[in-house]
Amino acid sequence: TLETAVIGVFTALDLILYYVFFEAMLVPMYALIGVWGGENRRYASIKFFLYTLVGGLLMLVAILYLYFKAGAATFDYEALRGLSLTETEQVWLFLAFFIAFAIKVPLFPFHTWLPDAHTEAPTIGSVDLAAILLKIGGYGIIRFSLPYFPDATQSLAPTIMALAVVGVLYGALVAMVQPDIKRLVAYSSVAHMGFVVLGVFALNVQSTAGSVVQMVNHGLSTGALFILIGFMYERTHSRKIADYSGLAKATPVFGGLFLVVALSSLALPGLNGFAGEFPILLGAYQTVPWAAVAAAFGVIFAALYL
Repeated sequence: TLETAVIGVFTALDLILYYVFFEAMLVPMYALIGVWGGENRRYASIKFFLYTLVGGLLMLVAILYLYFKAGAATFDYEALRGLSLTETEQVWLFLAFFIAFAIKVPLFPFHTWLPDAHTEAPTIGSVDLAAILLKIGGYGIIRFSLPYFPDATQSLAPTIMALAVVGVLYGALVAMVQPDIKRLVAYSSVAHMGFVVLGVFALNVQSTAGSVVQMVNHGLSTGALFILIGFMYERTHSRKIADYSGLAKATPVFGGLFLVVALSSLALPGLNGFAGEFPILLGAYQTVPWAAVAAAFGVIFAALYL
């Protein structure tokens, strides 16, 4: 069911169908966390459900407004894209769409559901969240927010870039002090997805292309981290970093694999994370230099927490 909903989100060109698939993802993911999750699974699953549901409802209101504004009574993607909207209309509609996508990304300060969901979800749930579901937010921003509301995008881009930079630094700093290894990786996702939003709203071809690559790379590296952590948890029933001292000595092959995945996550040149983050920073520096410089500290912090 989850796979069907995700495929529907990435292929739907009818906005109401897109919304149906967008919300349909909630049910199987809610079940994955709420039924097979950890000790606080109910709290985490309800928080995840409510956050995403509220964002989706805001988007539904905006979709219906576009439907009635079109006059031709259509939800077709291309038909609605050609609508003539005032700047005020664009701003409000942009915000309705953007909040739904920002919760999914998740962008600071809409991120608070993610650490709980990741920590309590079973391994497969964490992998699904990190590798696929978070990318729906980035996809939605590129697919809908930018082409539908170009004027609002231009005017709100500096504010959103500031939030993205805060997300990069905040996610990295909080990850550094986590004693729980799964929660550490969850906060690292907040930082990495902050790079994605930064690249998109730098409104630069190079940085946007880097954001698309980074979404794929984040899914690979963070998904792999959650799988490796799942292996460890199944054998030790502990997520405390302090309990794994000497892991490389006891399991050298596993330790080496873990090291390579961690290095890819912190964007070491030559590994996949670098191919996404470097173009984002290059492109962002061409349009908003301060944001690129500030976000670059997120890479340094990533080396510390990973």
